[in-house]
Amino acid sequence: PEEKGLAEDEDVLNKINGVVNQIQMDLMKYRKISASKEIDITEEDNKIINLKEKINDLYQLNKIYFKNISDDIEYSFIDDLTIKIPDDYVGTILVYYYKYPKKVEVLENNLTDEYDDNYIFEIDPILLEIMPYGIAADLLKMDMISNYGKYFYERYLEMKNNIDTRNVSESIRFEGGVDV
Repeated sequence: PEEKGLAEDEDVLNKINGVVNQIQMDLMKYRKISASKEIDITEEDNKIINLKEKINDLYQLNKIYFKNISDDIEYSFIDDLTIKIPDDYVGTILVYYYKYPKKVEVLENNLTDEYDDNYIFEIDPILLEIMPYGIAADLLKMDMISNYGKYFYERYLEMKNNIDTRNVSESIRFEGGVDV
């Protein structure tokens, strides 16, 4: 716990940021990171909205709500991330989405051994338990003598295959009912 150095190997220091980001991006698909953003629409705004242009960390769209509107607003999708809203709509759209995690810069400078201890991972804690195996596998893949890279890669795959992708348990509730 007292260790401040990440590694003595300069090759590891030079590629650690990229490897951590690659593994993080691989894992984030299993437990998506929820986020939301409000988008204000004025009279002058284009009513064809490319959500990717409005939300720079957008990975997948979840739901869209029109705030402060009592009636349902009809909108349509032009493509997966572009919506068309009514020409007369003025107000706020609340977009629920899944986002990409922010990129890791574990090292302040790739040529030093000091890491950024202020960084907080956004991915699920379960994924954080798996991530070191993927990182170790990638960093050690060229180590042909000890074969540690293969061991860590197999363990990484095994742990990934056992991820429960549900964030909540699904349930069904019936109200009323029909006698048959």
